[in-house]
Amino acid sequence: MTQKTTPNTNNIPKEETGVQAPPAEQGSGLFDREALAATRVRYITPENAVFRNGEGCLFLRDPATGDEQRVILHLLFPYTTCRKLVSVLNPEQEEVGMIRDIDAFSGESLEAIEKEIARRHFVRTITKILKIKDKNGITTWTVETDGGANAEFALKDTYGSIFHVTETRLLITDIDGNRFEIANAEELDKGSRRKIELYL
Repeated sequence: MTQKTTPNTNNIPKEETGVQAPPAEQGSGLFDREALAATRVRYITPENAVFRNGEGCLFLRDPATGDEQRVILHLLFPYTTCRKLVSVLNPEQEEVGMIRDIDAFSGESLEAIEKEIARRHFVRTITKILKIKDKNGITTWTVETDGGANAEFALKDTYGSIFHVTETRLLITDIDGNRFEIANAEELDKGSRRKIELYL
């Protein structure tokens, strides 16, 4: 299974842990490589970041430099709140910064953040497998989900990304951490079963 870097929770703000967090980085862009390697946490705020949805992904723009890149949100405490202490990761799973409280944002940025959090914590049920393409060890799946909507996702370690809850119920976690379910593999149509037999 793809190994992800766990965001540093030692730098959580004082109001959450009683330990004073260091100040945000100054004088460098959000995507500065040296700043990413620094131990001090940087806070993502409406003053230094703009979020938008696009192409099924979340993008973060640094208004100071105009630089933009795709980002992934990781909830540090997903079982207690979905609105505070959200780690922002780049596609290499490096932490760009942390959002103290998403309600500090408004308008398009807040809408984009909320949509991404809802998407990542929503398990979609696969009803039909339309295509699986294998290239350089990464499989790209095109599937039909409950409600008739199509979805496309990628698995880097296909065998390790498919978890058997029971003999017939499967949970699949894609390269970005999105989750899909096959409620009963035996109830899939014949073509879908043929496509996944290799990976079961």
